[in-house]
Amino acid sequence: MKKKKAKKQLQKKNRKSLKELHKSAEEHYRLLTPTPKHVYRKGNYINFAYIKNYEHLGYTLEAVMNLCIMALDGYDPNDEARDIKEAHKQFADVLEFFRRLIPHEELAFLDKSRRLLQDND
Repeated sequence: MKKKKAKKQLQKKNRKSLKELHKSAEEHYRLLTPTPKHVYRKGNYINFAYIKNYEHLGYTLEAVMNLCIMALDGYDPNDEARDIKEAHKQFADVLEFFRRLIPHEELAFLDKSRRLLQDND
């Protein structure tokens, strides 16, 4: 009889933890959005990677490529063949873009999930 009661209490605690986990997931999973069912590629879209327009997208892609070139070949501001204008600004812009991709909300959720799972042990 005691065993049944203990089992019921554990199940109740697990259900409560699971509800908390679902609630926390809804609050914190924000960076990635699942692709719609009609899309042939299954996966996720990245939210909060702000691109103003196509020109800004092109600039960001070019800045990433320039940053890769500078990392591989070194940066020489006098090299006319490379013609990388405002390298310091492009470098800062690329870092800022990637900084926005850090999933802070999801990381907070993982911490909460871990605490909930540890409480159930």
